[in-house]
Amino acid sequence: MPWWMQVYTILFIIVVISNLIFQIKLKTKKHILFYELLSAGYMVFLIYTYWTPSILHNISALNLLALPFIIGVDFYLTMWGKPEELGIKLAEMTKKEFETAKTVSILFAAPAYITGILLACHVIITR
Repeated sequence: MPWWMQVYTILFIIVVISNLIFQIKLKTKKHILFYELLSAGYMVFLIYTYWTPSILHNISALNLLALPFIIGVDFYLTMWGKPEELGIKLAEMTKKEFETAKTVSILFAAPAYITGILLACHVIITR
């Protein structure tokens, strides 16, 4: 794995953990916290798998079934989902701050999504 992807992965994990701690303090519903933890863990698994040839050769399309679901749910929750309807409690934010936070969230997760998609393409094409 290149050094820049190692740095990104570590930052990704730190942001996810800090976000989970923040959401726990705001008393977000447990199923949302559980989803956040599982989806982030899955994305870290995909990043690591893509950059580790010994694992990459053993991966199958079945291991990638959750990828479109996770990307879809993440985009829905970030772009169209209303936090109140999902039981997500946010700190006091203006509408502009909230929109900025959503944009930064998607942009920060983009390398993980792209790596997962590259992994899926590799598995589909080589099998």
